[in-house]
Amino acid sequence: MGSTLYRDRTKTSETDQEMWDSPLNTYLREHQMGRAGTICTLPDMIRHVETIGALWWQHTHPTQATLGAIQFINRGIVGPSLTPLIDTAELFTTVAVEGLRSWHTLLATDSSRRAAYGDDHADLLLPAFTFGEYLFEEEGLHCVFIDGTRRTVPAGTVVAMLTIDRIPTYSSPQEFGLPSYSDTRTRIATTDYFRQADAIQEGWKKAADDATHQERPTAG
Repeated sequence: MGSTLYRDRTKTSETDQEMWDSPLNTYLREHQMGRAGTICTLPDMIRHVETIGALWWQHTHPTQATLGAIQFINRGIVGPSLTPLIDTAELFTTVAVEGLRSWHTLLATDSSRRAAYGDDHADLLLPAFTFGEYLFEEEGLHCVFIDGTRRTVPAGTVVAMLTIDRIPTYSSPQEFGLPSYSDTRTRIATTDYFRQADAIQEGWKKAADDATHQERPTAG
């Protein structure tokens, strides 16, 4: 399988061999990802994001990212969920992972799937994730940040993006497992789209709130 090689934007020059041997490209190759993302189980997704989330900021195009954001592509009548802008690669990774863990915890409560596939049923689902970037071609005014502030983002700023999609398709408990649904084991849940969106947003908010509390100075 051919793989995309990503250039480290923190280096002024990088040979093809250095690109091949870089931690990000090595990880993607070893995990058989042709690009920075894949279809996988939620436990695997959490591990992948924990490992390469911060690294991705160094490999965005056309320059190194200085901000990050995460979007959750829902289905049906529920629009995409998007985090505010995030200042650091470390917090970007933490927010992403907490959102995924919260989502996984909710999906694990699906009693229809548990009855059909056992206690580890949530680990059988196969959503997808992709790392990418967004370029502010023009100055962004009053942009919302994860700490609740609004700031101006200069033109030319690159935002590291993590997109989570291919979420489980909703089925009512009464129709779960009927022949009209394909790939029930890996693609179907009786947890509706609103609850899935709420769960991942709750995880994002928890991570952001925890980071804010840690940054506040304590009274002397």
